[in-house]
Amino acid sequence: MTAVTTGCGRRPVLPFKAWQTDTASCRTMFIHAPSLGQWLASAVFLLVVCITGWQKFCKSPPAWIKELSLLGQPRKHKLPGTAVICGGSIAGIITARICADHFERVIVIDPEIQDAEKPKTRIMQYNAGHIFLSLFIDGARRLWPSLDTEIQAAGGRTCFADFQVHYSGALLPAPYQEYSPGKFPDTLVIRRSLAQKVLHRLLIRHPTASNITVLPGIVRGVDASEDKTSIQSVVVRKLDGTSISLHDIGMVADCTGTTQAGLKWLRAAGFDIPDHIRHLYNVNMRYVTLCFDVPPALAAKLPIPEAQKKTMAVHGYVPHDNATSSLIALFITDNNTMQMMIANTTDELPKSAPDVVPFIAGFKGYALPIPSWVIETIQILCEEGNPSFNIIKTSSQSYVQYHCVPPGAIPSNFVAFGDASLQLNPIHGQGFGKIMMNGIALNSLLHGLTPHSTALPMDFSARYFKSSASSTHSLWEATRLHDYGLLNCEPMQGETKDSGRFMRWFELKVLSAATKDEEVASALWHVRHMRAADKALLAPTVLWKILRTRSIF
Repeated sequence: MTAVTTGCGRRPVLPFKAWQTDTASCRTMFIHAPSLGQWLASAVFLLVVCITGWQKFCKSPPAWIKELSLLGQPRKHKLPGTAVICGGSIAGIITARICADHFERVIVIDPEIQDAEKPKTRIMQYNAGHIFLSLFIDGARRLWPSLDTEIQAAGGRTCFADFQVHYSGALLPAPYQEYSPGKFPDTLVIRRSLAQKVLHRLLIRHPTASNITVLPGIVRGVDASEDKTSIQSVVVRKLDGTSISLHDIGMVADCTGTTQAGLKWLRAAGFDIPDHIRHLYNVNMRYVTLCFDVPPALAAKLPIPEAQKKTMAVHGYVPHDNATSSLIALFITDNNTMQMMIANTTDELPKSAPDVVPFIAGFKGYALPIPSWVIETIQILCEEGNPSFNIIKTSSQSYVQYHCVPPGAIPSNFVAFGDASLQLNPIHGQGFGKIMMNGIALNSLLHGLTPHSTALPMDFSARYFKSSASSTHSLWEATRLHDYGLLNCEPMQGETKDSGRFMRWFELKVLSAATKDEEVASALWHVRHMRAADKALLAPTVLWKILRTRSIF
């Protein structure tokens, strides 16, 4: 039976029987329509599912943690050609060790690499205090299984990866409760100068060292292939002033640190690298590292609690007033030494032993002052520890955003590591962890190549920089916007010191909640040690506690 219409655009008029059937159907639908309670139950169920899914997503391990286990696994069929590592500092050593697992030959070029035991003059922070985040140690142990043995033989020590940071006097606790006794993630406490020597020795003694060559010299530039798709040679000036060209290039790694020389090399070789990809700002911060000689007799005099001798830092103190003083951190380092770092955003830093305690006494906190035992310890060290002073003014923080370069503009066999692409404010202690993130990204991509690859694919460099940026870009965002709150910071072009105001407000909320809640404190600790992504702080259970906690700062 067909419906009869009464005109264009009007509702069909149904015959009587069809109308009866339709009415019955509507009555049945009405009777079985969901009630308000059922709708609410469905909505609540859907909300719970969404929240549970978001919670699971935020707390899931980031990509670099999932790929960490691949470090140290050699490739069955090595890639032909030479991996040229431009720079022999920590970034260069890590890169060379990874490339030795994948390439037939590795050459490390550095002007000071010939005598690894000799102090380095070209590394600004060579004698400065350093923090080794647990991610760096986890990665280094996979690259060198004998790492702990070599570090301890050199006089270093392992300890709990606990900053012992007191923000304005309030402790930001480490999540010991989440780990079995004795299983809390650890790290190393050792002076950077000694750590570099140990890592260099490990590099040249490793079974893969047979395909590693060290070449004293400076990379002066690169030559592009005829089709401008890759680097075909590297120009090196040797220490005697003569120049040589390295050919059969498999990959070039820029590990030149803050000079970020790779950007200059590529432009000089004719690669079309846009000017706007390098972003920079100036935090205008100075920090001093004091190194003390602490023989056993002097160590016995120091009123340091036993528990603090087992943590990465003996004590860390960050005044809330970021406009003036920035931090103080005290470490027990290697071979009967201790180090103390003091940072300031003004030019005022102690330059002699009598100036130290009065300077620190000026630190003010909203919660609690610096403990008396810390002041007493520093006083004894200054009087009897023969302190040396190493003052550093941080240079501009810069980020070469290679991942934003148009496709095809970067050679397919070029990568940059550490400060050579992303230079962060060193006071945040993320430098070595950032290097390991780069290493994990490179290693994973190399393992992902087909077993019998004869060259890197055309999009290899682009994929590397995108992969690295996915893990390190947030470091640039977070530290830059934090630094804008400091007194003398000069924002990058196009931004003002108001940029990031909301982020700094949220940061204070996170810190406040972390002093009162174990779950928030755990999320913050894991993010700071790069064992979790920033999204861990946005998990519903964590975010709710952060937002409902009144800021104490």
